[in-house]
Amino acid sequence: MASRPPCRSPAAARPTALALALAAALAVPGLACAATATGGATGGAMATLDAEPVAQVSAVRAPQVMYLDVLLDGRVVATLVRFTVVAGELSVAPSVLTDAGLALPEGLPIDAAGEVALADIPGLGVDYQPTLQRVTLLPGIDLRPTRLLGYRIPAPVQVDRDHGLVLDWDAYGRRLDGQDTLSLGTGARWFGRWGTLEVNGVSRTGDTGTDGYARLDTRWTYSDPRRMWTWSAGDVVSGGLAWSRPVRLGGVQLRRDFGVRPDLIVHPLPQFSADATLPSSVELYVNNIRQYGADVAPGPFVLSDFPRVSGAGQAVVVVTDALGRTTQTSVPLYVDYQRLARGLTDFSFEAGVLRRGFGIDSADYGSDPVASGSWRRGMRDDLTLELHGEAGPGLQLAGAGVAWSPLARLGVATGSVSRSDGDSIGTQWSGGYQWFGQRAGFDLNVQRADAGYRDLGTLDGGSVPLRAQDRASAWMAVPRGSLSATWLRYRDGADLEGRTLSIGLSQTWGRSLSVFANAFHDDRAGTGVSLTLSLPLGDGLDASLTAEHRRSDTGLTANLRRRAPYQGGWGWQAQASDDGDGQLAAQYRGDAGEFWAGVDRVDDRHGLFAQGMGSIVLMDGQAFASRRISDAFAVVSTNGVADVPILYENRTAGRTNDRGYLLLSDLRGWERNRIAIDPDGLAADLRVPAIERLVTPPNASGIRVPFALERVQSTTVTLLDSDGTPVPPGTRVQRADGSEAIVGFEGKLWLENYQDGEMLSWTRLGQLCKAVAGDVDRSQSRDASPAAITCTPEKAT
Repeated sequence: MASRPPCRSPAAARPTALALALAAALAVPGLACAATATGGATGGAMATLDAEPVAQVSAVRAPQVMYLDVLLDGRVVATLVRFTVVAGELSVAPSVLTDAGLALPEGLPIDAAGEVALADIPGLGVDYQPTLQRVTLLPGIDLRPTRLLGYRIPAPVQVDRDHGLVLDWDAYGRRLDGQDTLSLGTGARWFGRWGTLEVNGVSRTGDTGTDGYARLDTRWTYSDPRRMWTWSAGDVVSGGLAWSRPVRLGGVQLRRDFGVRPDLIVHPLPQFSADATLPSSVELYVNNIRQYGADVAPGPFVLSDFPRVSGAGQAVVVVTDALGRTTQTSVPLYVDYQRLARGLTDFSFEAGVLRRGFGIDSADYGSDPVASGSWRRGMRDDLTLELHGEAGPGLQLAGAGVAWSPLARLGVATGSVSRSDGDSIGTQWSGGYQWFGQRAGFDLNVQRADAGYRDLGTLDGGSVPLRAQDRASAWMAVPRGSLSATWLRYRDGADLEGRTLSIGLSQTWGRSLSVFANAFHDDRAGTGVSLTLSLPLGDGLDASLTAEHRRSDTGLTANLRRRAPYQGGWGWQAQASDDGDGQLAAQYRGDAGEFWAGVDRVDDRHGLFAQGMGSIVLMDGQAFASRRISDAFAVVSTNGVADVPILYENRTAGRTNDRGYLLLSDLRGWERNRIAIDPDGLAADLRVPAIERLVTPPNASGIRVPFALERVQSTTVTLLDSDGTPVPPGTRVQRADGSEAIVGFEGKLWLENYQDGEMLSWTRLGQLCKAVAGDVDRSQSRDASPAAITCTPEKAT
């Protein structure tokens, strides 16, 4: 019998081909196997099929392991990933797909090997190219995760804490009509790993009879930037809300402190969502100013970004896909600082005893314990809830308030109600509304309190809350400036009323002249108008002229001032008025402090005055005199190397002193500060392991920044062959320590960490040369070099 041709695998047969094969099998015995494979023939003849075709079919249907590259959106997202292929269908571990950026639905069937078939994932298209060993994923929108763009809550910074001591001083002296007065404000703060301990006060002496020292505050403080908590013990000021009154306490306090996270945005941010069907670019415009731009992969996205505006505005999100098609979405927004972002909480809790006579009596504390607490939380982006409570002898107070933005864009409405109980009973309520646009805005607020309403500020002889407060203010943009109006009215506990009305107009003419006109009426100060002209003259010089009319009295004051440069130098000020009063003063701003001195005339009396302020830093065993340090600072050490140029935020900040130290007094607390060494200003014999550091000190504290500079003896040696000619460039020279150096042009060889009398060896034209370098005399010059050395042949190789 003639042998039949081998059967082809049916796995790759198409429907048309299968039909043709079935018809041919009925007439051509050689094609019987194809008919059987398609189920088109049965009978005894089929039992005689060769074993070889059956084995081939089984091999095709058996699982096969393939390692393929995975492509998504035209780029490779994973290489050589393990896939299982069964009858042309691909399966893979679900983690491969999620790592590639897909959002898989719940409940997908997983096989015994822990894999999911790509065909079982709804909405997923697959382009399998076995010859290229790759598979391209074509997911639908439902499989695309929502991408978050723009602002992200940053991780807390790692704070660097060192210990040291800062002494602040502020001295003022004056002589007027033969009477002398002198005051000295002092402050001392020790900082370290466990926080900051500070004590400050003021001393007075002179002819006024008020000699003595008054302690102002003594307080320990520790801040945790991870939790945004600040603990305080000693003299504290209670936290409060817009509708409560803070008081001074001697006690303890725990409060939320957003100041330790200056990179955190605490008010609600507008969000914009859209879908991108192709790789696209996204841009955000607020009031026609571009504020954000980025690329985004296909799929839904949410854009949150800080709009650098305050009040009402218009945001436009522009999405441009890879084909150049553009879609725009316009959204109104409102940005204010009265609401908290959703999920954020602000609080302050304190307990202790009341303090009276601040600045007069250092030890005037109450004897009865009191407590206070305030709490705010962003319930939604448009709603913030506020709670407040107080307790003391014969007093219990509780209140609640809200800040709500209708539709999150129609301004902010506020309201509160609180009630006190105990020795007297009363209620206080308030309400307000604020709306600010780009061209106009207004702010309204009303507050009322019953005669029996009390709070902690009324205890121990304190003042009672105002019975009524009304405020209305508005502004609008006009050509070349703005127009504003403010109206205030109040009634105190004795039913005395006061009203103030003020209208102001500001104008700018050209690039220099500024004009501000103001008309006002006050029940106690009377009615008046004023006009001020300001003119900058360049180079730190500016002039102003003010005319004021009040109660039939007119005054004219002229002022000419040159500001002292921030980096240091002189400034001065001359002031004169039409009634003969005036002042002439000079200012000097230096590294060790700021100073003023001058003469003046007040009500036909002549006087002299002088003032100075600064700080003294004790840290790392060194003392530094500085300008007044109001935030953080750094003590830079260069390991005893003097005259090293130091950069702060890429600007030259100074050079180290003869002990290798420099004080940087203007660091930003709770933020990363970049401090570096300028390598271009270093001597050639200095080695610097690292020239830059990023440091994050707490506020009101300092940090030590060491740079391990090391002075090394380096020099250039001239090598000569035995015939006196320079050794050719590129020659490799073996040093005594086993290292290797390469000769440059004219036989010059640079040697770092050079040792006097060092043995050098090299091979030239098969000849081994050895030479001993001479000593370097650096007494005359730091760039001195040893004399040229000549090859001493040792042996042939």
